[in-house]
Amino acid sequence: MNCKQIIALGCVATLASFPAVASDIDGRTVCVNRYASAPVIDEVVDGLRAGLAEAGGEGVAYNIQNPEADAATQQIVSQQFAAGGCDVIITVGTAATQAIQQATSTVPVVFLAVSTPVESGLIEALERPGGNITGVSDPLPVEAEVDGMLAIKPSIRTIGLIYRVGDAAGDVLAARARTRIEEHGLAHVTAGIANAGEVTQAAQSLVGRVDAIQFPCDTTTMSGVVGALAVVEENGIPAFGCTTNSVQQGAVLAGSYNYHDVGRAAGALAAQVLRGADPAETPIVVPEIGGFELNATVAEQLGLTIPQDMLDNAFATY
Repeated sequence: MNCKQIIALGCVATLASFPAVASDIDGRTVCVNRYASAPVIDEVVDGLRAGLAEAGGEGVAYNIQNPEADAATQQIVSQQFAAGGCDVIITVGTAATQAIQQATSTVPVVFLAVSTPVESGLIEALERPGGNITGVSDPLPVEAEVDGMLAIKPSIRTIGLIYRVGDAAGDVLAARARTRIEEHGLAHVTAGIANAGEVTQAAQSLVGRVDAIQFPCDTTTMSGVVGALAVVEENGIPAFGCTTNSVQQGAVLAGSYNYHDVGRAAGALAAQVLRGADPAETPIVVPEIGGFELNATVAEQLGLTIPQDMLDNAFATY
């Protein structure tokens, strides 16, 4: 695989650090739909700014909007971006990207933090996206997360799944998680949500019914995961999945990317598009997974022992 195909993280670093042509994209407008409030989204937006600056876009103008995962507000933001004034549109997450896809087929779009871009109907293929959309995909390792949780707590028999039902990323990732759970001969219970405000209630509905909870990690669930983690802490239920944010807040483990670097990759890609690259012919960037992030403190509180080899190879431990 080379830089003209699916781009690995090492290649992204090369793209992000090429010598900038002085001010050639300064003054262009970068419209960002960050979708919701969450620390991990702060990371990707900070990385986006850094990546654009490194690629010669220190002087671009930003229009950053946050619809707070509200579908109606999301539609308004998408229509405003599509109406004019955006030289490139950056979208965070699947739902935000699908909304802008419906609003425009002409304004160039660069997505980031989309785990399932082909399955979501955003692009035709990773190597050749087609249309006006390219971006940075972070396919989450839900199967490895199930395996990792069972290595820490082999007594698990039933796993609860919390995700936004009807979300292209949530549905696909949850289906993959269910398949892996069944391969282990275990049971699963779904607590579906329609919006971020229902995440806490979904967790409460699983208390007494499951031995652990997994967040397959669509963007909507991610934005409300803190409330669910408060529930699992109160009830002594181990939780896993859903990136750095969830592990820092109380999940035991999650497969993870460095999301600042994911944002940097999107910034480098946006600079290419601003310089005339055709999104239809610009391959999707797929960074390397950093590994597991582990919350050893929470594991100890739950009476769980993390295997030493997992600790030795962890991307980060809290």
